[in-house]
Amino acid sequence: MVIPIGDINPTRRRPHVNWALLAINLGVFVWQHLLLDPCEGHGFLYRFAMVPQEVLALEALPVSTVSETLGSCAVAGADKWVLVTLVTSMFLHADIWHLLGNLLFLFVFGDNVEDRLGRVRYVLFYLAGGVIAALAYALVRPGSTIPLIGASGAVAAVLGAYLVMHPRAKVLTYVPFPLYLLAWLIPGVRIRVWLVIFAIVKVPAWLLLGGWLAYQFIAVQDPGGANVAYEAHIAGFAAGILAILVLDIGRSRRGKPTLHPVRHRRRPSRGRGG
Repeated sequence: MVIPIGDINPTRRRPHVNWALLAINLGVFVWQHLLLDPCEGHGFLYRFAMVPQEVLALEALPVSTVSETLGSCAVAGADKWVLVTLVTSMFLHADIWHLLGNLLFLFVFGDNVEDRLGRVRYVLFYLAGGVIAALAYALVRPGSTIPLIGASGAVAAVLGAYLVMHPRAKVLTYVPFPLYLLAWLIPGVRIRVWLVIFAIVKVPAWLLLGGWLAYQFIAVQDPGGANVAYEAHIAGFAAGILAILVLDIGRSRRGKPTLHPVRHRRRPSRGRGG
C-alpha cells in the first residue's frame, strides 16, 4: 500500500478554498455520525446521497423501495431534490476511513491545483468534477438503488488536474516493507527516510498518479469491489485532465501561459558560412 503524505511543490498563496473543503467534509461527517442518532443518520444519508435510479428517472424512490435498505428508518422522498444530490453526495462519507482517505489525497494535491486555477475556478472545478463522476456512475449502473456517497469523484478530478499540471513534482509516500525495496530499481524513485518496517519514498507524481489510475481500472473488474465506485473515480480523473486541457486551449488562443508545462522544441543551430 502506497500512501501519499505530502509533496515537494510549494504554492504561491495559501489554499483557503482547499482548507474550506476539508473542513466542510469533516463537519458534515461529525454531524452525520456523531450528532444524529443512527436512524436519523440513515435518513440524512438517503436524503442527500445520489441514487442512480433516482437521478436518471428525475424522481425519488418510493418509500417501500427505500425501506428495503433503511428498514424502519425509511423516509418519504417527496422533498428530496434528486439533481441536487449530485452535489450533496460528495460531502457524505460512510465511515472514518472513507473520510480520511479522501481528505488525505485532497490535502496533498488540492493546494497546488487551487494555486494554479485560482480560488473561484477551483471551486467550480471541484464541484464539476464530482458531478461528472456521479453522473458517469449513474449511467454505468442505471438500475442501482444503492446510495453513492463520498468526495472520491471530485478528489479524482483534482488528481487528474495535478497529473497534467505537475507531472514531475515529487510526492512523499509511505511505503511498507518489502514494497519499498523497489525504490532501488525504479529510476526517479528515492528513499527519503528508512525505518525498516516502512520507508518514506520520494516518487514522481506521474508514476504515483498513473499507478493510482491503473489500480482503478484493475479494481473495477473485481466483483468483490461492488461497494466502491471505481467507475466514478475513473470518470472524475478523466474529467480533471480534460478540463485542464480545454482551459489551456482557450488560454493559448488568448496568448496566456498554459496551466500545464509545455516542452518547446529546440531549433537547430545554424552555422555561419565562411
